[in-house]
Parts: sequence; C-alpha cells; structure tokens
Amino acid sequence: MSKVGPDDPRYQTLIRGFNLRWAGKPAFIQVCGDTGQVERTVQEAVDAKRRITVRSGGHCYEDFAVGNDGGVIVDTAPMNRVYYDDARRAYCIEAGCTLWNVYWNLYKEYDVALPAGSCYSVGAGGHITGGGYGLLSRLHGLTVDWLTGVEIVVVDADGRAHAATVTADSHGDERELLWVNQGGGGGNFGIVTRFFFRELPPAPPEAYVANLAWDWSAMTPGKFARLVQAYGDFLRENSAPGSPFAGLFTLLHLTHKSASQIVLTIQNVGSGAGPVEELVERMRHAVGPFVPQVVPVGRHFHPMRHNDVTAMPWLYATQTFDPSGPNQYGKYKSAYMKQPFPDAQIAKMWTHLTNDSDVPQALLQVDSYGCRINAVDSEATAVPQRSSIMKLQYQTYWNNPLEQDENLRWIRAFYDDMYGPEGPLPNATMDGCYVNYPDTDLRDWARLYYLDSYPRLQRVKKRWDPGNVFHHGQSIRLP
Repeated sequence: MSKVGPDDPRYQTLIRGFNLRWAGKPAFIQVCGDTGQVERTVQEAVDAKRRITVRSGGHCYEDFAVGNDGGVIVDTAPMNRVYYDDARRAYCIEAGCTLWNVYWNLYKEYDVALPAGSCYSVGAGGHITGGGYGLLSRLHGLTVDWLTGVEIVVVDADGRAHAATVTADSHGDERELLWVNQGGGGGNFGIVTRFFFRELPPAPPEAYVANLAWDWSAMTPGKFARLVQAYGDFLRENSAPGSPFAGLFTLLHLTHKSASQIVLTIQNVGSGAGPVEELVERMRHAVGPFVPQVVPVGRHFHPMRHNDVTAMPWLYATQTFDPSGPNQYGKYKSAYMKQPFPDAQIAKMWTHLTNDSDVPQALLQVDSYGCRINAVDSEATAVPQRSSIMKLQYQTYWNNPLEQDENLRWIRAFYDDMYGPEGPLPNATMDGCYVNYPDTDLRDWARLYYLDSYPRLQRVKKRWDPGNVFHHGQSIRLP
C-alpha cells in the first residue's frame, strides 16, 4: 500500500485521469493492492471525514474519479490479477485490471472471453459496474450479463467499513447489491474489489475484419444520407436476438469534414467472412465506391490501408482495434437508438459535420447494438436499455487548452440540435444515454441513464450507503 501526497513526485501524475481536462487536489492518493487495504483506507477516510473517490483505469469522461479536492482517491491499479477461484468456482477479475489484462489472461489460460470494450486500457472497475459492452456483445451480451458476484467494500450506518461478497445465489438486500453493480455505475454504493463470473463464452479463434472509407471531398448531402440510411436499415433488419448477424459488430465513424474521411469498421466472429462481405456489398450498392482508410479517426488509430476482408486471430484483431490513443482533452455525449435515424436528424448531422468549426478530431461514432443484448429482460440488470439497435457516442478531442471552447461549442450545439434541451428521452426512436459515457450537461440524467430503474437504485443506495459516503456529480441520490 502506497500513500502519495502532494510532496510525492508521483502526485502530479496520479491526480489526473485519461481525460486531461480533469485534475484534482486530493489530500492524498492511496494505492491499494488488496481488499484489506481498501477497507482500511475507506475506514480512515470516513473517520477523518474525507471524501472518497475511486480510480481503476482512470478513463472516466467527467471528473468523478479524480475531482476530489481535499479527499482521498483510492487507486486500485495494483489489484490486477485474472484467475480462476476454485473456492467460488468462478473466474475472478480484480478491479484494477485493464481490459487487455483481462482479454490476454482469459484467452491464454482458459480459452474464454469477456464481452467487454474495445479500449483495452480502460479499467475493469468502472467498465463493468457501468454495464460494459464491446465487439462481442451482439453475440454474447453485455459484460454484466455474465457477472455473478462481486466483492465490495461498503460503509454501514454506523460508519464502519467492511467487505461484503454478494452473488447470484444471494437473496433480498444482498442480491440487490449485486444487481446495482450490474450497470448502476461506479462510485455509487462502495468500492468493488473483485468481480466473479461463473461462466464465460469461448474465445473466438479468429475474426474477419474490414475497413471502408469515403472521402469527405467526394461527399454530398444525398450520398451522406444514403450512407447513414443504409447502415441504419441494415441494423434494423439484423439486430434481433438469434440473428445470423449476431457475430457482426460495426463502428461507423461519422467524422467532421476536417478529418478527411468517414470510416466504417467491421468485425465478424463465429460465422466466417460471409456477414462482413454482405454488409460491404450492401454499402457499395447504397452509397457507391469506397476507398481505403488512410487517416486515423476518433480513437481507432490503426488504419487498414485496403478494403479487403481480412482474417486474423481474434486476440490480434482485438489488439488491432485498440482505440485508446494518447491522453488528450475530450468531451463526450451518448444516445441509444431503437430505430434508424429519421431524415430530420440526418440533415442535422450533415449540418454539424460540415460546418466551419475547427474541430479536426470531432465525430459521431455509431456502434451496432442489439441481438443477444436485447434477449435479456430490462429489469434483469441495472442496464434497462434492451431494445436498441445502435449506440451513439459523440466525441471531440483537442491538445491545447485554448481549443476547449471551440470544441465544447461544437459538440453541445450538435447534441442540442439533435435532441433538444432534454436530451434523447425515451420514445419510439430514442432510449436515453449510457452511464459509462457520463455527461454533466444532461438535465434529467437519472431518467436518461436508468429509465424507470432509478427508484430501485435509490432504495439500494439507502440500504448499503446510508451516509452517502460514495458520491460524485451524477451519483445515485438517497431517496
């Protein structure tokens, strides 16, 4: 256990996260290597009346992990083991693991995979508690759909910190504590130190991948509309549970025109190259010729400089698609979609992606969704969005603090024009926002993240964190 205070040379690094917009001024950072150390740190902070926040990989989009002036940041990075727990008969993933730790070790030792995110420097602690999804999720569901237990440090009504282990076999209040950690978001109820999975799906032996690109210089409003419509129509037709396209995952990078190219990234596992080839031909027929990707877009920093459908080992494909990139300043927004984009939204997308804003790293990323995800009941986990076909992430990045205002104006204007001041409230087309893409601009964030589940989350908060020890700008409020 290592205590890093303001006089420690590590302090200026450890008060920051992946998003350079945020840096806190905690009294100290406590780097913890096991559950007992976390328990003792929490107790000492409670006794000293210091606020507690927790960091796993440091990828929180807002300041919820590091924005803790005068408090204690609990850093779980040394808790990074992935192993099979014989006593619990479950795979164990410690909270400080990065997703690459998880993928590599599960694959090498057990030949299984976790359906989780593509950014493999993301920490397991925050990713899993917020739901977790990635390129295997249409085939195997969300990360939390496989979660069967957690070990978590909580603080009771008497201010006593202790570790509790709850599983799918638990009942009553204990079972509810597992449920809230299946998508209720990090920093709300306690500090999860270990995640347990009794079963995990087999790792795919190989993946078939392709990148298609369209130059902005050759794009017209009509061509853009056909591209977006064809993509949405394909997902509407092929996102039901049991679809033969369940192994197909796609990421459409609708960049600002200053990025030079729009890019569609495609991966299929489990059923050969056919699904990729079918989507490629569908897009060719609807939009016309495409070209190789020659520039990086968003966080996908590895252009495939050809349009061929390529087979590669699945683990190498996972590494190839790593979009973490360098630490930068950034702002993000999200939305779930049950249907393809309405014409009015496509027109607004064209307007904001082709305006004269100086935002060369700005984009709207449209990920495929559905299939196995939508086979799970909306109340089975704390992720209620179980009818969507697409998941959207609005992103913009910059390297100079002087560029912040321009980037924030662009993304906020784009988002407000798409949904109005209330955001993508649930209706026939939209279904709220993703808690792991937090956005402090949202007014009714509780409704947008959790839909009708928020009162249940509040009841669990009252039972397990009655003193509101664990809180941040969008944490679950006590009822």
